[in-house]
Amino acid sequence: MARAVDTDFDVNQSVVVPRSGRVRHFDELDERTQEYLVNVTEGASPRDPTTLPGLSEGDVVVFTEYYRIE
Repeated sequence: MARAVDTDFDVNQSVVVPRSGRVRHFDELDERTQEYLVNVTEGASPRDPTTLPGLSEGDVVVFTEYYRIE
């Protein structure tokens, strides 16, 4: 995953789900948030996920892999 310029957030593959992380399933997310994750997994730079409904820092999204929002 690429790190976005001028932001403190990352979207990274994860093999571990932290106890403090909320797990979200891809199909639970709205269309805009799903599109964001697809774009990031294809190499786009992530932006601040707090502007997306359904995602918060520390969340783990189950998609084709686990992705942690940091």
